[in-house]
Amino acid sequence: MNRGEKIALIESYKALFSGMEAVVIADTSGVSVNAINEVRTKFRAEGVSFRVIKNTLAKQALVGTDLEPVCAKFQGPVAVALKKGDPVSPAKIAVAFAKDNPKFEIKGGFVSGSLLDTAGVESLAKMKGRDELRAELLSIFKAPQTQFAGICNTMVTQILGLIKARADKLEA
Repeated sequence: MNRGEKIALIESYKALFSGMEAVVIADTSGVSVNAINEVRTKFRAEGVSFRVIKNTLAKQALVGTDLEPVCAKFQGPVAVALKKGDPVSPAKIAVAFAKDNPKFEIKGGFVSGSLLDTAGVESLAKMKGRDELRAELLSIFKAPQTQFAGICNTMVTQILGLIKARADKLEA
């Protein structure tokens, strides 16, 4: 790789890492290409960027950024999973894949200014994702209206039942 290609790759890494608040780092040594493609497909389905990167060039790209503490984790064959705005989904996919593929070893991560170890990434994966939290919030907002509609429906049903009972009594 010549100098121009290296500079271009460093710039692409800068663009990749810019604005990211969460990064999951994994060791991919010993993982088959088919397994990497499988996890890449899972990441892509969730809108997560997943790349196997060159350590020295990635370190150069991260110097002077918020993600600079992550450079300590870049040793050996490394892949990064990142997604803007949602730190949970990359962690969930990586942890689930690591359970099925023991050679895919999670080295750590970075979330909102904090460096995470493997246990930190696993605990992040147990958290609810942005979509799950939105669904819960929506159900909380929707619950009073749903209960009110149910009460109104019950009242109408009971009134109709009373009218029908009275009509049946008058006919008899």
